[in-house]
Amino acid sequence: MPRRSSIKLDLDLGLEYYGLAGEGTGGVIRRSLEDFVVKEVSLDGLVAGPECRYQSSEEGYWWFVMEKRGLDTVTALIVLSKAWGLRRNTLSTAGLKDTKAVTYQFVSVMRGDFTPPRGREDLGRVSAYCFFRRPFYLRPGMLYGNEFRIWVRDSIKPGNLEALVKELESVRAVPNYYGYQRFGTIRPNTHLVGKMIILGDYRGAIEELVERRYPLESGKAAEAREYLSETGDYRGALERFPVSLRHERYVLRYLSEHPGDYYGALRSLPLYIRRLFIGAYQAYLFNRILSRRIERGLSYYYPHVGDIVGIYPEGSHEPKGLMLVTDALLEKARKLVEEGKAALMLPIVGYRTNLSHGEPGSIEREVLSEEGVDIEDFRVRGMPEAASSGTYRRAALVPEGLEISFSGKDYMVSFRLRKGMYATVLLREFIKPTDLIQQGF
Repeated sequence: MPRRSSIKLDLDLGLEYYGLAGEGTGGVIRRSLEDFVVKEVSLDGLVAGPECRYQSSEEGYWWFVMEKRGLDTVTALIVLSKAWGLRRNTLSTAGLKDTKAVTYQFVSVMRGDFTPPRGREDLGRVSAYCFFRRPFYLRPGMLYGNEFRIWVRDSIKPGNLEALVKELESVRAVPNYYGYQRFGTIRPNTHLVGKMIILGDYRGAIEELVERRYPLESGKAAEAREYLSETGDYRGALERFPVSLRHERYVLRYLSEHPGDYYGALRSLPLYIRRLFIGAYQAYLFNRILSRRIERGLSYYYPHVGDIVGIYPEGSHEPKGLMLVTDALLEKARKLVEEGKAALMLPIVGYRTNLSHGEPGSIEREVLSEEGVDIEDFRVRGMPEAASSGTYRRAALVPEGLEISFSGKDYMVSFRLRKGMYATVLLREFIKPTDLIQQGF
């Protein structure tokens, strides 16, 4: 039997099993920002960093490296755009990076008349440098992945790491779960809000977002939620909610002026936030489907009859087609996976999703039935601008170039992951944390 997690949050978010059966090392991540370093890798292999080894085109869009420390990507872009007198949407990135980390990523400027600063621009926790031109600008998803260098401090059994790495080499991969960051750890409820939105329970979504209290939340935010729960006074709650909780404040401001209009309150949120909630619920469903496969003894690396595999021609970073695995194609599909020319895919459920066949499809339908949702619900008929057609995602996380080094009870792991994969999912396999918050997850 696969090793099952005993962590409540793992079970709540669908991360029910480990891919590696070995005992963990214990330890803490993110003791300092410098312990967690992320460097973006472009589609054509450029690595974002302070070295500035980039060839510049004579014409085109300006690109640069943005370094940030302990700051989220959106806030960092706002800092730069204000400093340069640009609109926020003038600066484009391929994706978001960890907040509790030192991160390096590419940014492009979608204005032909932009004049870059001379040298390095330092603005507190965000810096910009390495200005160079490319013929095109960045769009979301336009990256290969990320390189990580992460220190694990005060591990209890650092010697376990070598055995875990050997086990990883044997099993080839670990489950490609969506990590904790997708849902939250202090308030792990983004997926719950998303589910309520697609089912049309707008009041429930608002109450989950602004009112429900979680055990680990403390301070002014917890007091404000308690006040709102006891009084129903949106205007008074707005005065109490910290300014950092801007999404809660959006809906509280709206409800203080339009009492009872929960639908309107949700639509007062930016569209990308509403889509984030729905995406979190899709991520939760993905995790549950993946866990159910493991529970049933189905591989998450090799396909079974009824599965979908993505076909990756040589040199391709994105699947160029999907193939339904039949009895006749099973051997071929597994050989393609073995050669790195294909990968097992699981659905990120949306209204256009074609569920798998056979036992894999039965698992997918079973999870949807238990959740009380249908693929048609993702049309979000009451809020069609937030609808999601669905897509597919690799079932297996395979780290590239994994290296380890030791320093007493501390150890460092470096590796590269494809886009959309979570470093904390791999670290969870190594550390086997017992207290997610205290251990930096």
